[in-house]
Amino acid sequence: MTEDNGKQVAGESAWLDPSVWRGLTQRRMSRRGMLTSAGAAGMAAFLAACGVKGTSAQSGGATPAGGVGTAAWWAKQQLHHRVNFGNWPYYIDVLKGKHPSLEHFTQQTGIRVNYTEPITDNLPFYAKIRPSLQAKQYTGYDVIVMTNSSPPLGYLIDFGWLTPLDRSMMTNFNRNAGPLVKNPSWDRGNKYTMAWQSGWTAIGYNSSVVPNPGTSVDILFDKKYAGKIGMMSDPQELGSIGLLKLGIEPATSTESDWSKAAQVLKQQKSDGIVRAYYDQSYIDHLKNGDIVVSQAWSGDIFQADLNSKYKDLKLLIPQQGAMNWTDNMCIPMYAQNPKDAMALMDYYYTPDAQAVVEYYNDYVCPVPAAKQVLLHPSGWAKTALKQMAPSIGLPTSKTADAPTVFPTEQYVKASRQYYQYKSQEELNAWNNLFLPITQGA
Repeated sequence: MTEDNGKQVAGESAWLDPSVWRGLTQRRMSRRGMLTSAGAAGMAAFLAACGVKGTSAQSGGATPAGGVGTAAWWAKQQLHHRVNFGNWPYYIDVLKGKHPSLEHFTQQTGIRVNYTEPITDNLPFYAKIRPSLQAKQYTGYDVIVMTNSSPPLGYLIDFGWLTPLDRSMMTNFNRNAGPLVKNPSWDRGNKYTMAWQSGWTAIGYNSSVVPNPGTSVDILFDKKYAGKIGMMSDPQELGSIGLLKLGIEPATSTESDWSKAAQVLKQQKSDGIVRAYYDQSYIDHLKNGDIVVSQAWSGDIFQADLNSKYKDLKLLIPQQGAMNWTDNMCIPMYAQNPKDAMALMDYYYTPDAQAVVEYYNDYVCPVPAAKQVLLHPSGWAKTALKQMAPSIGLPTSKTADAPTVFPTEQYVKASRQYYQYKSQEELNAWNNLFLPITQGA
């Protein structure tokens, strides 16, 4: 059931069309595939192989040498009228091989943008730039986009490998950033990051078998559906849902909380409730009826619902919350064009720029005011949106009305953040609790 304007109420199935799910599935699937195939144990091994050892997290991150990122340091920086922006594939507006928002940015500022898409998952990209950061050298990027639910962002902060942002150049951010991305748990005060886009991990269910799923994560622990419930094999997702089951905020949880969550999940397993712990393949098992309820990535459910054969698959945002991931713009240490990077990052907090980006990819928008631009476009944004419309194939109002792009108040309240590991030891502790649950019979 949806409201007349197509908006979803928490716990109900979202209004769906290609503009809603296209961006939410293409890139996120490939990244989540990496996370589940490698697993958190793989993350730990990967980081250890890169020479990342336990580190005591410092409050607010390590202080870069030489006063980098201080107000005095920023006051000495000059615009170079060039910036190297490294992002994920399929994650920015495209029109005939060009990017309207970037072209407008250059027209307005005179700053040329070398836009590339080198990031296909967080860990390998982190491994790529880490040697340069260790050697105190330029990585080749002035702006990169890293995910809050993956350990590398925390390591970059804790090792002092991100440049603290210039507060005086965050005018648009301060004015227009939405509640999901201001002062986030992974970067209090937005000292190092400004969100690019966001999304959710929630619950998928077959409404023909589960007509009344309720509004709670308890559906994943219901003995009524024993042997028909799927859980994720990614220890971070598994542990997070266990914490939500207990009413504990994952972002502020403790190792004692993790142990309690692990016990709940072990009991769920021993009771025979879980059919299996899945990677990306969970969606296939949900489609063919092997399972009727599962932890799910929103994009998979949206995509499945577009096929008339799978119209019964619905999305539940539980009252305890859904894990909200965010991809963040940040400036690596030793960037050659930091002031240009700040100008670019803050530009994307103008409603016009975000409206153009959202019409193309339809992730969760960090700028709520972009909705009004989509409903009543003007100026350069109107021209860009009109030119993009034939390839998108939908009116801009559809993007504006999608709760997966501009979340309702219920969605905002239901969003939960992942725990940010403060050391390798914490990551190991998490893995040691939740990874064994996914293994064996």
